[in-house]
Amino acid sequence: MRVPVLGGVTGPFVFALVTLVAAALRPDYSHLTNTISELGAIGTPYAAFMNYAGFVPAGLMLAAFGIALAGLLPRHRLTIAAAVLVTLFGSGLAAAGVISCDPGCPQTGGSLENLVHYRIAPPMVLCLIVGAGILGIHFRRLPAWRHLSIYSLLTSALALLFMVALVSSLETRTLTGLWQRLMLTALLLWCAVIALRAYRYPASQ
Repeated sequence: MRVPVLGGVTGPFVFALVTLVAAALRPDYSHLTNTISELGAIGTPYAAFMNYAGFVPAGLMLAAFGIALAGLLPRHRLTIAAAVLVTLFGSGLAAAGVISCDPGCPQTGGSLENLVHYRIAPPMVLCLIVGAGILGIHFRRLPAWRHLSIYSLLTSALALLFMVALVSSLETRTLTGLWQRLMLTALLLWCAVIALRAYRYPASQ
């Protein structure tokens, strides 16, 4: 299970790289105002590249990371719960690449696919936010992991704040892209840190 856990590193790297490349191919795209989902919106240029080189593989790698955590962290109901939530995040990210939003990613109306996409995204992110928080609490009980407790709790709290700011900006689209990127950066960086720690010291108490 040690190799799959590195999906917590490779998944974020692939997602960030493909997002940057896809955005660079669209001169009208803004990282400050546009969401990442807009790069994979139905019928938009390079949408297939964003979805099937970014969302889907990154999501599958992060799902593998979540599954591997269940075997590499000290066994406890909280670690199992957190691993399940991380796996759901990865699965949701992959699903968001298969089920894309309409151009502009409108919040209401549009196609059925657009509606489903918007039903997937918020719970998907909340899964990782809660998962990081659960592990932050549990790490306090584990001497070998205690140094990552506060970091995990801060990541969960910051990501939640960025998510609130993101939701609040959706009507005006003021800095929506920025809030989304800050939220995902905090969460995906956390995945990479935990993945590397679990890979180097599996099942440490």
